[in-house]
Amino acid sequence: MMRLGRLLLSFLCVLALTAGAPAGIALAGTAPLQTQPRTTVASLDVPSQLEAMRKLDFMVGRWVGSGWTITETGAREEFYQTEQVQYQAGGLVISIQGDSRDKEDPRETVHTAFAVINYNDITQQYRWESFARGYVTEVVPVVGPNTFQWTLDVPGVKLRYTLEFTAKTWHEIGEISFDGGQTWQQNFQMDLRRLK
Repeated sequence: MMRLGRLLLSFLCVLALTAGAPAGIALAGTAPLQTQPRTTVASLDVPSQLEAMRKLDFMVGRWVGSGWTITETGAREEFYQTEQVQYQAGGLVISIQGDSRDKEDPRETVHTAFAVINYNDITQQYRWESFARGYVTEVVPVVGPNTFQWTLDVPGVKLRYTLEFTAKTWHEIGEISFDGGQTWQQNFQMDLRRLK
């Protein structure tokens, strides 16, 4: 019981220190926090966030289809794909759950990913955060009528994914650039149809 008390006391001290740490300051053993504008509940404009998120209605639904990708070795791999896109947190967040299966053996999962999209009414930007293969990607996407595009810069390479939607279709291409975005080569394509 004494050990539990000490553990709880230590935990509460860490929580108190973390809650009081200024943005951009890292506690020992933690990564520095990015400086974000401090907001209060009174300063949030939830109706404008909801309105911005509704501009992504075209994405919401259950999707199935297939696609292909070019691997690092240059081989083309084909896959079956499902995507479940839905509103969360009262419509303030959209979650995307993707599952890719080997076309030759659909029992074998070749890729899974999870992503969230939200809108920051203070910066007036959408935020795309995805989780796949142990990586976390956070970027500001470009949203247009029935389109969604996000770009990732990694050392020596730029990756760009462009999604185009109709009422019943989702067409996505992935491209890679080795010259800072001057020229692009397609290395991915996915074509899905909406189930509901």
